[in-house]
Amino acid sequence: MRVIILGAGISGVLSAYYLGKSGHEVEVIDRQPESARECSFANGGQLSYSHAEPWANPYVFPKLFKWMFQDDAPLVLRFSLDPHMIEWGLRFLLNCRPAAAKRHSLAMLRLGLHSKLKMNALVDETHIEFEHLKSGILHVYSSQEEFDHAQKQAEFQHQHGCPETVMSWDECLKLEPALAHTQQAYYGGIHSPLDESGDICMFTQKLAEYCTQHFGAQFHYNTEILGLHSESGKISHVSTNRGNMRGDAYVMSMGSYSPLLLRPLGIKVPIYPMKGYSVTFPANDFSPNISITDDARKIVYSRLGNRIRVAGTAEFAGYNTDVKLKRIDPIVSGIKSLFPKANLQFHDHWACLRPSTPDGPPIIGKTRYDNLFMNTGHGTLGWTQGAASAAILADIMNGKDPEISLEGLTLARYA
Repeated sequence: MRVIILGAGISGVLSAYYLGKSGHEVEVIDRQPESARECSFANGGQLSYSHAEPWANPYVFPKLFKWMFQDDAPLVLRFSLDPHMIEWGLRFLLNCRPAAAKRHSLAMLRLGLHSKLKMNALVDETHIEFEHLKSGILHVYSSQEEFDHAQKQAEFQHQHGCPETVMSWDECLKLEPALAHTQQAYYGGIHSPLDESGDICMFTQKLAEYCTQHFGAQFHYNTEILGLHSESGKISHVSTNRGNMRGDAYVMSMGSYSPLLLRPLGIKVPIYPMKGYSVTFPANDFSPNISITDDARKIVYSRLGNRIRVAGTAEFAGYNTDVKLKRIDPIVSGIKSLFPKANLQFHDHWACLRPSTPDGPPIIGKTRYDNLFMNTGHGTLGWTQGAASAAILADIMNGKDPEISLEGLTLARYA
């Protein structure tokens, strides 16, 4: 079967890998000159398989109004006249209910744990190098309230097969001595030993090369997708700035841009862009060697060889990809507080549009069109959930039962 994949980010390239591995003829289309040039270019680096608490949860709900008026808030959710944003926001608020948050947390945990197994098997098979560290992620807490809440979430996840270790601040310092220079008081931490980190751009581009060399996959770069066209209940072709392309099946993996191409087909998906930012700077003797999450600020740190990648903030600004310095400032302030001896003399800024669903989990699988499938909507966790999502997609397209339950992961949950 000839499969055309729309998008050469982490989701699209992983889809190409699993579909190519199962014997399909794969072609990938992307408007950029190479893979991983948009949301997969400079993310936080964390493979946070243990991260299973969605943004929409009852603990965040009371903070939303306060955050609306803070430029340095972790999540900036402001009123908009965009009807798609309004609909997304209402769905988000409804999913802050305890029962809904618990249900979605379980779906995300199931997908995350499965993704770890798939990712490790993929790396063992391909031998791709991407600054991969398997030392876990250490979450640190500067608020006793945040720490108490995190311990309850850790206990909940432990009951469902995800071990995490609650640590005193002294134990955190033993695990990561670079934290000793912090200028703020911390109450403790939680170490997630299953978690990992690595360079998503390096991995995605090398995996694209692997797919070309081993499966004959074709990547059509500098090719803008203009629309999907249907006939008799199926997608007939994709129109691009380089002409039409036809396949037997199509995979939507265009992240935040997925809804724009799906709406003309009558497919409504509640995916909206959540802008995130990152800063990258050279590592020095005072840099962390383990991936860290500053939970109060919602800022993540990853060691990528001789670089440190720091990412955070969530802003709803439509499809604007401009880097706003007032949103970079909270990240830089967080770096200076947690690692005051960081080498920020030379650093790069970056912003991306994370394809976020209002409940948390991505959308994987079938659509109303027999030959159109989805692997999109991963929000901040495309790197983390990517391997499992693509493996599940390949199973569905191959007529096999996926290895884990699809409950809470398909488009059907929005019907």
